[in-house]
Amino acid sequence: MKALKFLIPLLLLIGLFVFFGVLPRIRNAQELKAEATAEKNREPVVNAVPLKQASDTSALTLPGQIQPYRQTPLQARTQGFLRRWYVDIGARVKQGQLLATIDVPELEQDIARARADQQLAKTNLERLESVQLPGAVAKQDVDTRRSAVAVADANLRRLQALKALQEIRAPFSGVITSRTAEVGTLVSPGSTQPLFTISELGSLRVFVDVPQAYYRYIKIGQPAIVKVAELGDRTLSGKVVRTSGTLRNDSRTLLTEVLIPNPKNEIPAGLYSQVTFSMIAAQAPVLIPANALQITPQGARVVVLDAEQRVRFVPVTLGRDYGTTLEATSGLTGSERVITNPNDRLREGQKVRLRKPGAEKKVA
Repeated sequence: MKALKFLIPLLLLIGLFVFFGVLPRIRNAQELKAEATAEKNREPVVNAVPLKQASDTSALTLPGQIQPYRQTPLQARTQGFLRRWYVDIGARVKQGQLLATIDVPELEQDIARARADQQLAKTNLERLESVQLPGAVAKQDVDTRRSAVAVADANLRRLQALKALQEIRAPFSGVITSRTAEVGTLVSPGSTQPLFTISELGSLRVFVDVPQAYYRYIKIGQPAIVKVAELGDRTLSGKVVRTSGTLRNDSRTLLTEVLIPNPKNEIPAGLYSQVTFSMIAAQAPVLIPANALQITPQGARVVVLDAEQRVRFVPVTLGRDYGTTLEATSGLTGSERVITNPNDRLREGQKVRLRKPGAEKKVA
């Protein structure tokens, strides 16, 4: 009986200890485990924003230099004294129009002597051919005299061609843009200074250096808009007619030629202009928020949400940095949604929830 009296309180004490000490700890452990499991299986909540293409690259504007469609320096092709000039700067001339004449006195004497030599050679030939006695004249003598006539003819034609070079004529229709010719000046083919410069201004060439980053977007036939500050709001429509086909080593730019019409010769060559290529928008980079970018050992990437709100990691190539936003030149189309401030726990294909559905805001 005494043992029973001690056993009952002991059992009661053990029961109280288990009820108030052990069981709560077990319940707490189970609750913590359940919460950990729920947290592990819970879909992460993320912020995502839709992308858009860079609006400032819808057109590429670059400086350009306006030049004549054709420009040719005219120099003397024979030595002599300038006898007279007929046109001055600003004059509009037609193809073949006489611009100046050169006086070469000794050439006239050479032509007169050549005519005399020609006549003498013909007379000598006629005398031999007039001999009727068979065998009196050797065939070789006749051939020699005929050859002498041919040489005299050729020499006369050469001097007459040189005489034609005494006239400076316009090679094409255009405008005289410079003149250094003065009456009495000694001119020669070896002179470095041209007598005239003629320019064709009915159309104008605009030369533009396109940076390496944009050379792929320049196509033959592509439209372009040319603006000159001095012309106010007036715009000139042109198109790309050719490129150099290779980038310059010093500037890494592609020389591009834009052709603009100038039917009334209103626009002078030599103007500085701004040229806008309007089709760059079709290949515009995509703007991404700076806080959406991840830099990994494999390179730059962003975390994209697909239609089922699952995570996709997309590598990107970066362009210009605007501070709060960046250009992605490849990897994105602009129709995606990217997660901002992505954490390291996100995994490829993982399903996530948006923090504020319907409240997404586009990149500024």
